[in-house]
Order: sequence, then structure tokens, then C-alpha cells
Amino acid sequence: MALAPALRPSPDGPRPGGACGEVHAGLDRLEADLDALGRASGVTAREMGEVMRELTRLLNRMQALTDKGAAVAASIDVAGRTGARSTGQWLAQVTSSDPRAGYRQAQRAEGAGLAAVTSSGSGATGSGAVRVGAQGSGAPGVGTAGEGVDGAEPRGPEVSLTGRAQLAGDLSREQVEVIQTSLSALPDGLAPETVLGCERGLIELAQGHGPRDLRRLAARVLEQVGQPVEVVDAHEEHQVRSAEDLAWERASFWIRDNGDGTMHGQFTVPTLAGQTLKKILDAMSSPRRRGAAGPDGSTGAGDETSPGSGLSGAGASGASVLPLPAWCDPGLSPRDRQVARQQRQGQDLAVLLGHLPTDHLHEKTAATVVVTTRLSDLVGETLRVGSTDTGDTLSPGEVRRVACQAGIVPAVLDGDSIPIDLGRQTRFYSSTQRVALATMYDTCAARGCDIPFAWTEIHHAHPWKLGGSTDLKNGIPLCGRHHRMLDRGFEHRVLREGSRVVVELARRRT
Repeated sequence: MALAPALRPSPDGPRPGGACGEVHAGLDRLEADLDALGRASGVTAREMGEVMRELTRLLNRMQALTDKGAAVAASIDVAGRTGARSTGQWLAQVTSSDPRAGYRQAQRAEGAGLAAVTSSGSGATGSGAVRVGAQGSGAPGVGTAGEGVDGAEPRGPEVSLTGRAQLAGDLSREQVEVIQTSLSALPDGLAPETVLGCERGLIELAQGHGPRDLRRLAARVLEQVGQPVEVVDAHEEHQVRSAEDLAWERASFWIRDNGDGTMHGQFTVPTLAGQTLKKILDAMSSPRRRGAAGPDGSTGAGDETSPGSGLSGAGASGASVLPLPAWCDPGLSPRDRQVARQQRQGQDLAVLLGHLPTDHLHEKTAATVVVTTRLSDLVGETLRVGSTDTGDTLSPGEVRRVACQAGIVPAVLDGDSIPIDLGRQTRFYSSTQRVALATMYDTCAARGCDIPFAWTEIHHAHPWKLGGSTDLKNGIPLCGRHHRMLDRGFEHRVLREGSRVVVELARRRT
């Protein structure tokens, strides 16, 4: 959907002259177009999606041009002329931004080589950049190094593929930083064409993936260029282990007495430890834990009890439940609900600290973290990272360490099997079945949802009340929101992709 060429008089006040003035005038017209779109009737979600994607691309291009301005400033030594310590400091001064942001901007611009001439003079995109396939148009394609648009004479060969894709609006600043960091972490000794292939692969992966997902996928980018699996595993293991070592060094804790019967503090711990604590507190404060237990020991809200998701309600057997906690009250403002949630979890933390088994702290804790690995990795025969049901990765050494601890269940592939299909014997999925499903799913099965598997509920694809069984093949992990959407009548499709399924939601039935 194209924005209408609506015109609007510029608001009162001075406008910069020249090219900058034209840009401001164009933005005024764009704002008027969006106002008109908001008043129009019959605008579909698909059309709004196209508008937002194009606006995001424009924003990416504007951010890329500010990076290019930083690169040009560095190339003419503006910092030296003005007495600033660095280009980053000078940028922070002239843009009234955080010095750290200015430093990152200068680094990002230098790494992409944006000081080189890239303007094509066509007026169409203004970047002369290698164009990555537009989002939503299918598989993206990236041109080779030094190519121009549509086979034209290459311009600015110093500009990296990442810089060209950024100038074309296909990459955000955050994605550029992930790509640059990933390329700098590649093993030494790779051929230039291999490094270039990795860069091209990362740009392709960035289409449709946010910075967090891109960072995870980038750890195995060597697969994109045909490197042996042993090399890929070793590279990923090195990155994860380095991150774990750095996280351990950054761990800290402090606490002080407020003098009013309370204490206040702050801590920084590695992700695995933090996720374990979060799961404990979510399990303690979850609304669904407040319901009466069913015959098999499970509460009866929805298909399964699960930490941190869903709303309370009557159980399958009609058992009553306690009132909803304050953070689920729709009558409160989002801020008040957040404060209520934080208060409850603070109280739960106090209860937890009061029950720590100080005489044997190495024994079981109240939460379970599922760590998926291979048997060969667990016994130290090979090196490949493991994954948790909260969406994090662990080095092989960390997996072996935590596998020996209580409260952490190692889901070892190719190990001894245990019963995981319950048929019609029980309605609720067991913890054993969740462990099995955690080996197939990282997140909620709804398309595009990044809620970790640990916070999902297991939905019966073929409803239990219609004869569906409590078996793995009939179980679909869904976050509380998407689970409720299905239960409340949203049209959807269930697509199988390998060993797992993906749920695509369309619209609510009328």
C-alpha cells in the first residue's frame, strides 16, 4: 500500500534551507499522509503492515545516513579540529546524546566504511547500495561485493556489504552491530571469500529476525558457507563459553539496610542463574498455582498449569479458584499492575530466602530448568552447545556442570527412553512430556512469537473434550495469550515443519 501524495502547508517556524529543508518538507507531507490514513475507513491489517515496514525502512535509512555523517566527520578529523577527544565525544556534543551512543555510532560507521561515496544520483533510493530483498517478499537476495544496483558500475568499493544494506534501509543499527560483532568473532585464517559469504549470510538472516534472534543465529553462520560441522560447533562453543566467562566476571551483589525494617539491593548474575530464580518466583506467584488441585494434582485452568502465563478460572472438574491477583486486574493501569506484580514477587523472594536449606545448599531447589544436549557432549566426546527451555545457550562445560545439580533435568537425546505418551489416561500434560517437547520447541508455536518454551502451556491440537489424547503428537506449546486466542475462536492453521508444528492465526471467527 503506497501512502497518498497528500500535501500540507509547513507549520509555522523556521526551516533549514537546501537539501535539509526539502527533507523536512517531505516529512511534513508524510505526517499528513499518516493522518489521512488514520481517518480512512477500510484499511486492513495487511495494508498497515506494509506501511509500517516501509516506515521502518525509511527510519533505517535515516539512521544509516547519520552514521554516514559520523564516518565523514571522522574522515575529515572534526574531533582534531574542535579539540574533542574522539569523534564519538564530538558526536555526543553536537547531537546532545549519550557519549557511549556517540562512541558506538563512530565505531559502527567506521566498520561499515560509510565515509566512501555511495550516492547513485538516481533519486530512487539515494544510496547506490546493494539491495536486499524486501521483507515479506520471499527469500531475500544479496548482491556480491562491489556490485551496484541492477548491474550498474560499482560505487564506493570500500563500503562493506553491511554498510550498503544499511544505507538501503534493510538493516537497523542494532542488526548492524550484531553483524559486525559476529564477523569480528570469526575464527582466524578464514579465506576472504568465506568471510564475505558469512557477511552475506548474516544480512540474509537479518531479514525477518530481530537483533536477539539474529545474534543466536549468527553463532552458527559458518554453516551458511559450508564449513564442516565440527568447525561450526567449535566456533559456537567458543562464543558461548566466552560469554559465560564474561558473565561470571560481571556477577555482583550489594545490599544495604534502609533503617525502616527493609533492605534494598541489586545483583547481577549469569543468565542461567537469573532464569532459575525467575522461574522459581513465577511458579510461586502464578495465578494458576492459586487454584484448587484436581484429582491428579494439577489445577484445572486451561489445558495445563504453567508458570507466569494465563488467567485463573474454574477447573475442569468445576473446582473454585481464588480471586485474580492485582496484576491481572484490567481495571488497574499498566503501571499499577506492574507495581503489584513486583510487590508480590518481592514478597515471594522473602519467603524463598526464609526457606533456603542453609545446611545443604547443594540439594534440590524449587524449580526445574530443562537443558537439552547430546549424550556425546555430556560425556565429553564432542563439543556442541546445549540449550535451555528459556531460550538460552550453554557451553558443553556448563551443561556438564549443571547436569550434576538438583533442580536441573538434562534432556539427553539418544538416551534411555521413558514413557511420554499418556493417551486418554489423563487430561494434563506431565512434566516428563514437557521435557520431551522442550527438545523440539524453543518458543511458543505461534508464528512469530518469541515467548520462551518455559513460559508456555501445552495445548491439545485435537481437543480433549472431543476425544483428543494427551500425547506428544497432539501437544502444541502456546503462550497464555495465543492459547486464549485459540480457545476464544480465532481462526488458525496448524502447519508441520519438521518435527514441530507452527500455528498461524488469522482472525477471530464472527
